Amino acid sequence: MAILLTFKKKISSIIFQICPVFKVRRFIQKMQVGHVEMYGGYDAYSHIMENCEYFLKKEKLENKSYMDEVFYDIVYCYLKYGTNANEYFCYNFPKRTSKERATYLPRKRKDDLLIKNMGKNWNIYFDQIKDKYCFYKIAKDFFCRDACEIAAPSDYESFIFFMNKHKKVIAKPSRGGCGSGIIILDLLNFENNTEKAFNHLLSFNTPFILEEIVEQDTRIAQWNASSLNTLRIPSFRTAKGNRIIYPSIRIGRSGSIVDNAGSGGTFAAIDPQTGKIITKGYDKRGNSFDKHPDSQITYIGMQIPKWDELLVFVRKMHESMAKEHKYLAFDLALSTKGWVVIEANWGEMSMPQIEFGKGLYKEFEDCLFS
Repeated sequence: MAILLTFKKKISSIIFQICPVFKVRRFIQKMQVGHVEMYGGYDAYSHIMENCEYFLKKEKLENKSYMDEVFYDIVYCYLKYGTNANEYFCYNFPKRTSKERATYLPRKRKDDLLIKNMGKNWNIYFDQIKDKYCFYKIAKDFFCRDACEIAAPSDYESFIFFMNKHKKVIAKPSRGGCGSGIIILDLLNFENNTEKAFNHLLSFNTPFILEEIVEQDTRIAQWNASSLNTLRIPSFRTAKGNRIIYPSIRIGRSGSIVDNAGSGGTFAAIDPQTGKIITKGYDKRGNSFDKHPDSQITYIGMQIPKWDELLVFVRKMHESMAKEHKYLAFDLALSTKGWVVIEANWGEMSMPQIEFGKGLYKEFEDCLFS
């Protein structure tokens, strides 16, 4: 089966090289009459329209000839470079040459490189970090807080013990992403009735990880107090030791409990040597900010506290993982007691490519295969 799929991909690639117009138009025709998926689980037509409606002005949206060209180019870039519609606009592809476009590292190309690097058992190690509770069990020493999994009615006793101890916790879908589905679970909202709270979680029909809430350091909380603001640290295991490239700080918006860029949060680049913020703030809707739009704190020049401690923390944590995890992106928070890990993932390199306005395919590939 795997050989057949590889063969089909090669044939499809050859057809695209010979006649890209045919492949692009066929893709567009299929998505206009039915469900066609883009990499990442997006419905292609809805995903393209959603991003066009956000990034393009009304007069362009109403210009059919222009929209036909945009649809064609987005699909062409998806088939040739692997970029989805949001990446297409965030990386400013409408104004980039073919040579420049080829230097970018969209999620699809990044995952292809990681799968190639890890080999046939890649999915085993991917699940170790995709499932948040699985990762908790592996990296428990670096969480520095309690957690438990709620996946079935049989977990009720564990739930009672955990909630009686903590009362108010953060609940995350175990296999969720981009901050989607995360809630604060407070027994007070259920009249201190654990059975009601438990049934509320089960109603989502997906496993959750419950975590003790992190009390973040005031120096990070000042950016936005409603969210847990974190640092995304892309880490490579190399023959010469741990290597960190293009770290970013992620800061939520007022009223939001998550900092994820995919959920409207802002982000800015950090100098990996000094721990100082070195770019403006950005979001994944094409906006840039000299100051955080809510707290009005200036991005450039701000020092991340305890940066040297963070570097040691990440190195030790990465070394504790299976050797197959050559690349991991760690999300960390600075608590009142020091650094804690929030999760690990095959982190996208979208933030630094937006922050610095350049593609990172070659640099990522060199780090991974060095």
